Amino acid sequence: MHGINTLDFVLLFIPVEPAFALAIEQDHELFNEAFEKNIVLVTTSTLLATLRTIASIWRLEYQNKNAVEIARQSGDLYDKFSALIEDMISIGKKMKDAQSAYEGTMNKLHTGNGNLISRVERLKKLGVKTTKQINQTLIDRTEDIQELEEGNEDVNVNMQSK
Repeated sequence: MHGINTLDFVLLFIPVEPAFALAIEQDHELFNEAFEKNIVLVTTSTLLATLRTIASIWRLEYQNKNAVEIARQSGDLYDKFSALIEDMISIGKKMKDAQSAYEGTMNKLHTGNGNLISRVERLKKLGVKTTKQINQTLIDRTEDIQELEEGNEDVNVNMQSK
């Protein structure tokens, strides 16, 4: 019947082999006609070989289905790995951006003319009352940077006057 899943072949076991031989002798097309109707004629001498052949075909079918599934999952894995690499690159760029923002902020805090640490420390020296203290290491670093910058300015002024 069309549209209904059925077996590909049916095995017709003939237990009396001489009877099968006589039937084939009388009708040489018997085996071919049965095969065209998806019937395989088997006897005691051909049953085991036929069953092993069928088992081998099923094993190959199972392996083919596994190969298709492995290929599908491999493609999914590759896509996921590719997306992971893109995310890692994006994280790296964002880390560089964060590092640049950090350096820019720290620059405003303790380097260059009018840096914030030296300005608020001047206010404190002028007598502003505070309850907290700025980290002394940052203050020292800011003063060291200012001394270096002032030394470079003196060298530049001396070079220009010559």
